[in-house]
Amino acid sequence: MKITGKTKIFYMIAHPIDHVRSPEVFNPWFAANGVDAIMIPVHYRPDDFEAAWDGLRRTANLGGFMVSVPHKEKAYLLCDEHDETAELVTAVNAVRRDEDGRLTGANFDGPGFMAGVLNGPHEVAGKSVLLVGAGGAGASIGFQLAKAGAEHITLGDLDTARATDLAERILARFPKANVTLGGIDPRGHDIVVNATPSGLHPETDPIPVDLDHISSDMIIADIIMKPRVTPLLAAAKEIGCDVRYGGGMLDMQRDLTLEFFGLKA
Repeated sequence: MKITGKTKIFYMIAHPIDHVRSPEVFNPWFAANGVDAIMIPVHYRPDDFEAAWDGLRRTANLGGFMVSVPHKEKAYLLCDEHDETAELVTAVNAVRRDEDGRLTGANFDGPGFMAGVLNGPHEVAGKSVLLVGAGGAGASIGFQLAKAGAEHITLGDLDTARATDLAERILARFPKANVTLGGIDPRGHDIVVNATPSGLHPETDPIPVDLDHISSDMIIADIIMKPRVTPLLAAAKEIGCDVRYGGGMLDMQRDLTLEFFGLKA
């Protein structure tokens, strides 16, 4: 890959940064399709993110950036405008920079999860789902689960106020949805989704779901992309569950994000 003064720059912003996979997914596509662009990982700590925002706006050769934990909700508040996908969940994971510096946010977590981790809306319709994590990614997934016709959605989050707020917003958009608050007990659910960061550090992170009540007939999905096999998925595989890896979520988000950035017809 040859980088010149004409190369368009894209960032992948997160904290921590070592787990991100976006450059590994986008850069091969740029090279294979003859697009003069590069995506690089950029590490902003939470206390520095807002101060860095004006610099992002003023970087004239920046085409846009991806946003990961824990910056998604703050990025939503800082954007000048939002795609409908972001307005639903009040969080963004992709931001497009226009030539005048205007920043527009979108959120492809939910659509990417539905197509890349699950096998589309039909796999959710009529099923009971435990969704652990009501942050940016969890919120986006929650809306997509309701849209797909899940029979019941249980929201579990250590921050009860955040889970309550998400439940209310889902019900406001999908009044017929059956959404309740719960914990991490998977009993009575067909699908279990970890949408928390727990698993990024396998040596120290707790498993986010009560393993004692997982059964082999469940689908266990994790949105974490690196490591590919989280402790949750490893344990679920031992039990005999149908496990779904987080990497597929980013693979599907790539095409949606490229179109949003104006790089793919």
